[in-house]
Formats: sequence, C-alpha cells, structure tokens
Amino acid sequence: MKGMKIGIIGTRGFPEVQGGIETHCMELYSRIARNEDVIITVYRRTPYLNDTNKNAGYKNIRFVDIPVPKSKNFETLLHSFLATVHALFQGFDIVHYHNTGPGFFMPLLKITRAKLFFTYHNVSYSQKKWSRFAKWFLSTSEKVSMNSADHVIFISEVIKSEMLSRYRIKNHRVIANGVNIPVKSVKSDFIDSLGLQKKKYVLAIGRFLEEKGFDYLIQAFVKTGLKDYKLVIAGDTDYPTEYSDRLKALAVENGVILTGFIKGEQLNQIFTWAGLYVMSSFEEGLPIALLEAMSYDIDALASDIPANLQVGLNSDDYFKVGDVDELKEKIINKIRSGKGNDFREILKQRYNWDTIAQETYNVYINNIN
Repeated sequence: MKGMKIGIIGTRGFPEVQGGIETHCMELYSRIARNEDVIITVYRRTPYLNDTNKNAGYKNIRFVDIPVPKSKNFETLLHSFLATVHALFQGFDIVHYHNTGPGFFMPLLKITRAKLFFTYHNVSYSQKKWSRFAKWFLSTSEKVSMNSADHVIFISEVIKSEMLSRYRIKNHRVIANGVNIPVKSVKSDFIDSLGLQKKKYVLAIGRFLEEKGFDYLIQAFVKTGLKDYKLVIAGDTDYPTEYSDRLKALAVENGVILTGFIKGEQLNQIFTWAGLYVMSSFEEGLPIALLEAMSYDIDALASDIPANLQVGLNSDDYFKVGDVDELKEKIINKIRSGKGNDFREILKQRYNWDTIAQETYNVYINNIN
C-alpha cells in the first residue's frame, strides 16, 4: 500500500520528553517511518516542547502540536479530545491510541474509515496521584478503549492476562517495550559535578509518584549504613504534589542526590558509572528504566511485582516490594559481592526495538488489507 497514513494519539511528544510512553513512541515510530509507504502524524502537547525538541525532524513523521494547559487531571482529557477531532478530517488509514486516557474519545473515529489501534501500557487508574474524577475517567476509558479498538496491543503478558479476564477482545497480541544497547560514556564531568565517584552510587530513575516507592528505597539505603556510597534518584514530578514535596524533603534530609529530569550525555553518564540500579516500584507496565539499566550492564535489584518478574532477572535480583529490611540486605549483599551482570543477549533477543517496530508494522499492514 502506498502512503499509509497513521495518526498517533496519547504521547506527550518526542524527542527529549521524559516518560515511558514517550520513549516507546519515539523508538517505535522513528523506525516504522523508515518504510517508504507510511506517513505518520504524531499529536504532541505544547507544554513539553522547547527550542531544542520543537523542530525535531524525522523522516515521514509530521507533528501536530496542540496547546493545552499543564494540568494533572485535565491535560490528557483535553489534548486527546482535540487530537481526535483533528484526526476526524485527516483521512487516516490507522489511528493508534496509547494508554487508556486518550482512548476515551476513540468512538468518535468510528465514523471514519480508519482502523483503530490501542496499546495498553499500564493500569493507570490505580495510581494514587489521581483524583476521584480522574480514576473514574481512566476506568471508563479502559472500557471504551477495549470495546472500540479494532486491534489491541499489550506490552506484557501480565497486562494481557488481566485484561482478557475482564473483556472479550477478538484481535490482540503482545508486543513488548524495547531498549537500545548504548555506547557508554567515557566522560564523568556531570557525575563529578554532583560529587559522585564512579561505581560508588546506587541509582534509581522515575517520576516522583507513590507507585515508584522511592520513599522506602531511601529508608532502606539509609539503613545500610554505607558511608562511601551515595543514593541518586534521577527524575522529578510533572505536577507538584504532597508526596513529591515530602519525597524531596526526605531526600535532602538523608543526603540523597536528586538530579531532576536529565537526558542525553548527562543520563548516559549517570547510567554508565552507576554501581547498582534499584527499581522499587509497586506498579509498572513493562519497566523501560529497568531495561535501560540492564543495557548498561549495571547490576540490578527490582521489586517482585509481576511486571518486573517477567523481565527475567535472577532470583537473587528481586526483593519483596515495600520491604525496607529485605531491600537493605539485598543492597548490602550486591555491593559487597561486586559482581556485574551481562544482560545484553537477553535484551537483544526479547527487547529489540527493530524487531518490535517490524512486528507492529506487520500488524498494521495485516489489519488494513
């Protein structure tokens, strides 16, 4: 087919916008766009654009940037509605929604010829940050998305099993997140500026949400009594909350290094020179940050939630989620052992973005022919 037109709704945007869905969309669609028979339109949100990323150019990708207020409860709702209305008049062959919030407006496109795709990234309405209205909206959006989509893609077997127990979904498949094998940094000026020593810090990455478990990670690290190691948390909050304020105060009180949102060379350095990576989450879809840490051959610890277990680390690399004392002991044992890990073969086989992009492209082709 010549000139397959694809619309993408549900990401804040890319490049250089922090978030799992944002990384997923950037890696996926920059590859699918290499096919000469596609024209991809990505709907972005203006609060996340700046002089650096606004005019980014990708082959066969155009951006439609929609002004919306940066609001925890209404930003996604408004952006998804406006993007869907715009998409009504674009003659898309496929419109692909990412996650439940944006999918609320999917039925509007039933009047067009577009095939509707939906990727389920995580069960977002269970997150504590949402208001009662937001949780109702996201839960309702899940039902609407599942019943409206022509094809559903799950990023993990865990999410697929949960959703198939609730809904009758005819066309579906699992296509995982991926990760790139990086070229490690040879520089250390950024970590030097933070007062860090190479391989002498424990790293965690993510937005400051209760579900990430950073508060009990700090408590566990403090209890280790490790004086020659630091704890580094790279990330921040999109919207200040009581929890994010409390977390920052706890970090400052205990000498934890907070880098804020970082990218590019700074992120490369913080991964390259980390001695241990910890994912303490209570909830994940398929954890891109953990896969990224594995791609740097960093020794890793992860909470024993289903999403992390499916990644396939060794049994000693998991700890009981929320258990401060077990995490403390695991951190001490990891650092004392000084063993590294080589995850690259696993990542190439299971989480290869080129393979993932080809699988997604094939699903598009098979569903519009």
